[in-house]
Amino acid sequence: MHSPTPERTPQARITRRAFLNGFTAAAAAGVAWPQAFLNAAESGTSRDSFGELLPTRPLGNTGERVTMLGVGGQHFRWLPAAQLELAVETAIAGGIRFWDTANSYGKDQLSERLFGQHLVPKYRDEIFLMSKTMARDARTAQEHLELSLKNMKTDHMDLWQIHNVSSIEDAHRRWDEGVVDVVVKAQEEGKTRMIGFTGHHDYRGHLEMLKLFKQRGVSLQTVQMPVNVVDPDYDSFIEKVIPAAQEMGVGVLAMKSMCGGRLFGGLGEGWGKHGKVAAKPIVPDLLPLRDATDYVWSLPVSTRIAGFDTVAQLQEHIDAAQQLRQLTPRQQAEILKTASQRSGPVMEFYKKDTRAQATS
Repeated sequence: MHSPTPERTPQARITRRAFLNGFTAAAAAGVAWPQAFLNAAESGTSRDSFGELLPTRPLGNTGERVTMLGVGGQHFRWLPAAQLELAVETAIAGGIRFWDTANSYGKDQLSERLFGQHLVPKYRDEIFLMSKTMARDARTAQEHLELSLKNMKTDHMDLWQIHNVSSIEDAHRRWDEGVVDVVVKAQEEGKTRMIGFTGHHDYRGHLEMLKLFKQRGVSLQTVQMPVNVVDPDYDSFIEKVIPAAQEMGVGVLAMKSMCGGRLFGGLGEGWGKHGKVAAKPIVPDLLPLRDATDYVWSLPVSTRIAGFDTVAQLQEHIDAAQQLRQLTPRQQAEILKTASQRSGPVMEFYKKDTRAQATS
């Protein structure tokens, strides 16, 4: 199923000018996207040896496609042990083939080890398997690589990402301390087919990381970031990072689509400065859940990585993907206008609090 190294194709390459020209007058908040991507977004029905897949989308310019919904390994490790097998079988039966985890998810890499126990032995040949490293230096990155492969009982990952790039300074640190070198070498040695990076704290760090990859001529396949209905109103990754990623042909992986649970109100999985400040709910008080999920999928993202606390919630994510509506620019704008009533650093607690800085 997997080719050794992704080859670049012109399928989804869109210049920054073409990207920005894709906006409509009704989409001042950045809600309309190039038709070239949208035309290729969802595939027809496809199957593998385990059944029918959810619709797939292009993964940047790699020439590969991934299912529009992915399983988030952070939440997977929180499930009761008795539900782990059921969660895997529910996801596979529901057509999900994208699986996300990280070396840092749980004590002694618990999430990776659970993937190695419950997912990989049966389904490795049909899934897209991704992990990440939080390493700030080359030695630690190499240790994480070997641990990830061992934990997940595989000789290679489909994607290995530099995790949680938090600032412009952090982007430079990952290069200067050799982390990027280790990740690139892992790809050259076939231990990962693709490479990328993630983060949710400051879009400026993402822009810097993309710039450094481009300036230094190093091929990059993916970038992972918050994508949700409140992001465009507060230090937006959608408005700032997606155009740059599209220009480089880099696939966008959407996370925090429910704002770490705070879209439903309360604390969610909050941490940091606003970790103990409850958010006012957007869903269902202001918007139905369907608006929140359909908005994310209306953007040029390759997949939406979803967390869940129960198998029933996982099934709700699958149902949402199967019942996707194609939103118009007007519908997108209305959703964003409504959601913006409760946007900001409490709702998106994982972002740098620039509003507090601006008023201090």
